[in-house]
Amino acid sequence: MKSALSPVIVVSAVSCLIVCAGDFVVTFTLGALYPGYNFIYQSESYLGTADSPVAKYMSIWGVVFCILLIIFAWGLRKTIFSAGKWEAVVVWSIVLYGFGEGAGSGLFPYDHVNNTLSFSGEMHSFFGALGGVAIALIPFSCSKIFSKDVLPRMNAYCWFTFFSGLFFIILFLLSRQGFVPYKGLLQRIFILNYHLFLSVLAVAMVKGINLASMEVNTKIA
Repeated sequence: MKSALSPVIVVSAVSCLIVCAGDFVVTFTLGALYPGYNFIYQSESYLGTADSPVAKYMSIWGVVFCILLIIFAWGLRKTIFSAGKWEAVVVWSIVLYGFGEGAGSGLFPYDHVNNTLSFSGEMHSFFGALGGVAIALIPFSCSKIFSKDVLPRMNAYCWFTFFSGLFFIILFLLSRQGFVPYKGLLQRIFILNYHLFLSVLAVAMVKGINLASMEVNTKIA
């Protein structure tokens, strides 16, 4: 008989899934409430600017986003990532992603003064860059944890997410400079790419990977 899941696993996994799905639900909903906003061409940052009618809600979501990711990181550290250098890198990268893309970006709107970034806008860009670096590190670090010999499919997925994520991040950065169109769409594609990976980590935690002995639940082997 399968043992019941611990509250730590349930709470942290659910927190992760809420973040990964909720970010799209919240931003698309708020975007629909912002007259003239176009998610294909405009990034999520515009939803939180001073002249946005939904700025307050984006700030609230940013803080909630951060808190939920901290809970998920805590759950990983308490369970399948309880020891190890690369495991620690993943846990702290998730925390930094929460602060960068969540609280930091939410509390510092992407504002401009005379077509120049304000202090708040500069801080928004800094925290956004911090979050981008942190999330890009997660699949790379996980490729060091999930052995190619024991978990070949998970290892391959780590590398796929790492390289595809970098590809879409580069396209997004080029779109911010005006070299390619569809800035908003590109941002959402790279976010989806990484959020799917975080969701897989949450499922791995629920399924029960024993990294200490590299024994894998037969259902995901």
